[in-house]
Amino acid sequence: MSKNTEIVGLGYCGQDHLCLLPYIPVDDKVEIIQSLSQGGGPAATAIYAAQRLGGATAFVGAVGDDERGQSILDGLKSAGVDVGAIRIRKNSASPAAFCWIGKSSGKRSIAWTRGDVKPLAPAEIDVALIAGAKVLHLDGHHTEAAIHAAKTARANGVAVSIDAGTMLPNIANLVELADIVIASEKFAETYTCEKSAEVAVRKLYKGNCRFAAVTLGSAGCVGFDGKTILHQESFKVDIVDTTGAGDVFHGAFAYKYVNGGNWRECMRFATAVAALKCTKFGGRTGIPTLVGVKRFLRENE
Repeated sequence: MSKNTEIVGLGYCGQDHLCLLPYIPVDDKVEIIQSLSQGGGPAATAIYAAQRLGGATAFVGAVGDDERGQSILDGLKSAGVDVGAIRIRKNSASPAAFCWIGKSSGKRSIAWTRGDVKPLAPAEIDVALIAGAKVLHLDGHHTEAAIHAAKTARANGVAVSIDAGTMLPNIANLVELADIVIASEKFAETYTCEKSAEVAVRKLYKGNCRFAAVTLGSAGCVGFDGKTILHQESFKVDIVDTTGAGDVFHGAFAYKYVNGGNWRECMRFATAVAALKCTKFGGRTGIPTLVGVKRFLRENE
């Protein structure tokens, strides 16, 4: 493991199979415009984004010993992510997602599978890797191992960030442990029973939380630091594909936080990176470099 690792991700990593379509069919047939296969997963793509921006990252997860598993590892390695803590399960099928993107809207539909990879056990977590980081980013998968990792992080002064995107068993425990809670609009409404993002974000701010936010897609995001509600509008771009935008937001937020950004700066930076991602086909294809983000932000003062 790299001694300089600052952002560690733990969670789901899979292989995405994407199809760009004229529209998403229901009980119909449609010809594929473009297809692509690349690595995906909430925490994995967040870490990929943080590395692409210049962060020092590592990922903790599990894959099978199949062709998909090797592709997942190769994709993360190609960006420079440390994959030494990813467990390879013998005779197991790796996670995968099948995504359909409508060209006219950029919206997508996703069907995914965990495969039959055995979840990480708490004993498989590299405590030294977690303790030496500045941020531990979780997506709720491998839940028992994630809870153990979060407790390890907190005991060592490492900030815990969670992508609250899916209602998974025991995810409430992770929300309680997190310093940074960023939820999707759907999760926030389901978890807090509040339709208003401003009300929901206040309810997400509990336990050990230092900052909570709700992402709202094209409406931007709303955050809460315990005192003030913060708003960030979305940036206007030509949308091609929204796949992975939320994941990229999390990775960019963690990167900016590690590099000294305040909450408002982190929100703006992450929103910009996610917007730029949406200009290209694929969950990772459009992730910009730091130089590209800085140029984009200057142009959108």
